Amino acid sequence: MNGMKKWQKLKNHLGILPSIIVMLLLFWSGILKSFQQIFDYKLLEKVINKGEFLNSLVYTAKLSLCSIILVGLISLLGIYVLYLLSTEVDLIKLNGIKMFFLSPMYIPYLLGGYMISNLIGQSGIISTLCYRLGCIHKMDQFPILVNESHGYSIILTYGWKASPFVVLMVYSTMIKINNEWLDVAKVYGVNRYHFFKEVVFPIIFPIYLSSLFVVFAHIFASFEVPYLLGVTYPRTLPVLAYEKYARNSIAHRGEVMVINSIIILLTASVALIIYKLNRSLGERVELELEK
Repeated sequence: MNGMKKWQKLKNHLGILPSIIVMLLLFWSGILKSFQQIFDYKLLEKVINKGEFLNSLVYTAKLSLCSIILVGLISLLGIYVLYLLSTEVDLIKLNGIKMFFLSPMYIPYLLGGYMISNLIGQSGIISTLCYRLGCIHKMDQFPILVNESHGYSIILTYGWKASPFVVLMVYSTMIKINNEWLDVAKVYGVNRYHFFKEVVFPIIFPIYLSSLFVVFAHIFASFEVPYLLGVTYPRTLPVLAYEKYARNSIAHRGEVMVINSIIILLTASVALIIYKLNRSLGERVELELEK
């Protein structure tokens, strides 16, 4: 039995081996060179002491947190709607509705950002509609929501694009919950909202939380949407690293590698938290579903 448990434990760890091998094969030279730079204390101190790095770090964390809150709210609403529908429609119709919910996930982030820009920009669809309806007298009276320092359009893009991923991750577990439990609960006067709140949500919560951590790590390290919809100052860390790489001389490449190493370390820390959560809370989900 001990041998079986050890093998199962080793098997769980081996699951992440393919991704590590691919990363090492394709990027080992760049990653190694970057981490060599981070151990250069003088260079690290020079990067950290610069105001633009700290401002970019705070700005990236703020955007990631706001985005993840929006993703959490939208995905929770989507999960609840799918749960309500799962108690009323058959599986074929439910899968069709699920595909509609997941459709934003199939659009590339760059295109998604461009669509949001066309939707909420000062010359976009909503501002034009407001002008035609007489809500504003000039197009420039519409509030600036794109390429501004608060990152409204960036947060909205991630909220719209990343929520389906969380729904997809949770859906496979939610659909396994036996609907007969709801029939029994109805006998005792429990409605579908309270059943979702007291039974369904506690079961899906570990996967929901892990999915949000995955999205957070992705947003923190992503480049294209902040580059397209952001401003020149403040910038997110990936945008700062790219601009230093593209515009400065080769003498600043060391700083770029330090910034990239810090991004890798922070996202790897989040990945470690996800891995630990999956291991500890995943077993709990399996036990609940086997009851």
